[in-house]
Amino acid sequence: MPVPPLKRMVSNRGHKPGSSAVWTSSPSKTRLEDSLLEGKQKLPKAPAKSKKKREAPPTKPCKKRLKLSEDSDEEHIAPTVFSDWLEILGHYQINSVVDKLGLAMGLFLESWLSEFLAVALVVVAAVYARYSYCYSYWSKKGVPQAPTVIQFGNAGRVFLGLTRLEFMFRDLYFRFRDHRYVGVYMFTEPGLLLIDRDLFRLVFVKEFDAFSHRNINFDEKQPLNHHLFNLNGERWKRMRAKMSPAFTTGKLKMMFQTMQDCGRELVEVLHEPAKRGEILEMREIAARFTTDVIASVGFGVECHAQRNPDTEFRQWGRKIFEPTLKTRISSLMYRFFPAVAKALQLKNSASGKSGFFRKMVEDTVEYREQHGVVRNDFLQLMMQLKNKGFIDDESKLGTQETDKWKFTMDDVAAQSILFYAGGFETSSTVTSFALYELALNQDIQKRLHEEVDATLKEHGGQFTYEALVGMKYLDKVVAETMRKYPPAGLIDRKCTRDFQLPGGGPRIEKGMVVVVPVYAIHHDPEYYPEPQRFDPERFSEEQKATRHPYVYMPFGEGPRNCIGMRLGLLQTKTGVAYMMSKYEVRRCEETVVPLQFTSMSGVLTPTAGIKLKLVQRK
Repeated sequence: MPVPPLKRMVSNRGHKPGSSAVWTSSPSKTRLEDSLLEGKQKLPKAPAKSKKKREAPPTKPCKKRLKLSEDSDEEHIAPTVFSDWLEILGHYQINSVVDKLGLAMGLFLESWLSEFLAVALVVVAAVYARYSYCYSYWSKKGVPQAPTVIQFGNAGRVFLGLTRLEFMFRDLYFRFRDHRYVGVYMFTEPGLLLIDRDLFRLVFVKEFDAFSHRNINFDEKQPLNHHLFNLNGERWKRMRAKMSPAFTTGKLKMMFQTMQDCGRELVEVLHEPAKRGEILEMREIAARFTTDVIASVGFGVECHAQRNPDTEFRQWGRKIFEPTLKTRISSLMYRFFPAVAKALQLKNSASGKSGFFRKMVEDTVEYREQHGVVRNDFLQLMMQLKNKGFIDDESKLGTQETDKWKFTMDDVAAQSILFYAGGFETSSTVTSFALYELALNQDIQKRLHEEVDATLKEHGGQFTYEALVGMKYLDKVVAETMRKYPPAGLIDRKCTRDFQLPGGGPRIEKGMVVVVPVYAIHHDPEYYPEPQRFDPERFSEEQKATRHPYVYMPFGEGPRNCIGMRLGLLQTKTGVAYMMSKYEVRRCEETVVPLQFTSMSGVLTPTAGIKLKLVQRK
């Protein structure tokens, strides 16, 4: 209903008390209206005829009805209290005030929005300019580069946990397969992904001095992080020379007897489950076996993890290698934002839980030195480096003869932890993958059974060191397993000086990272036809002779290859050989085909595990 125009109240001089006052229209505003509109004075009371004051009624005052004019029947209620005047103002003033406020607010918002948009455009332009500059590093050098995403570069899916790093490089490798290399960006840091196999040899061997550093970032304040895998430069060179004699053939033979004992226990422990045809998690079976081997060979501790899965040694192993969100974030931060990770003092899975191993090493060393105990294990060799500066008199040659540097207790503990971590994770993973492929390929398993039986018959029913090394088909099975599931899915090196890549290649600046995509190379159909097919014959002497030597690198190549490679292979072969001597693994309803891998772990780890049915051989 439309609001009527404002009326002016005019009193009748001759009206009687109690009679209604009359409201008449006025062509212009009165002073009263002006003052009301401008808010300069309060509303006056309606004028009365007589000077005699009217006594207020004892009850609440009633509102009086007023005619708008004498010739009009329309009436309004006369305002008798302040609230009534406010009601009138509500009818006649609010619309005007709201209009004014709306106009002011609109102008304000329009101005604020314009300023915000202007600032936003400047910020967006600045960000775009910065990233355009960062992501044009390789294109300016004439190097093909992978498409990038602002802020993430090429690492967005990896950082968000949507894929693994080696899978990201695999995709880029096949996308630029016809090139020798391709430029990549880890967030804003440029790197070079190598594709040409001759460049692998260049980085690992020919120009090793320019690419001798691993791209490893860690908290230097933690003494146990200073092990061989993490170190670079002269300190790495000295430590590598000191430790190399610990992995000679003679030392491996010395440790093999302990592996035999663990292999026999593996067969005994699995007797009842195999008799019942149980479905077992092979990753756990392999982990228990490897834990027993590492504990005995590395630390001289008989923990019997195969019979007691909850032993303290096994529990700490789970804590170190069990992938968690916390360790994943820490690992990614040290890889992509090392300065931030160090400032926050983030801990990786091993350094955060290494107290147990350090105390165990200290206690064992102290006990052996006090009681003159000598064992044929890795810790005893590290004690020689601590006490004498060399492993034994026979190895006191070359650099060891003049280098008087001795290990500290922190050095002994750090190398012992590396021995456990490297030996456990690699060997247990490869063993479980080998059993998985044998279960899916019964013809291959049958052939391996035949070789195992023939070897035992030839060596009096025992797996000696020479017998195991002489099993050619077992070697092929393990090699094909590491081809399909490489322990190291990629190898990266940090350039130690400015280096001009030959053949018209770009100049690689000091500190830049170059990547060798091992997983992609191992699945390249040019080198391995039908790469998803498990075929041990790929590693026959005839087929190996036809391939480039640098297209199979499960343990790396050159001076910085895995120092414990031979020990790891010996562990894996021992476990597989003993299992095949008595049992058969079969695919079951819980076996996942094909395997899916989690993005949380450092090595290839199946999301749903590896579950197989174990039965006794007939």
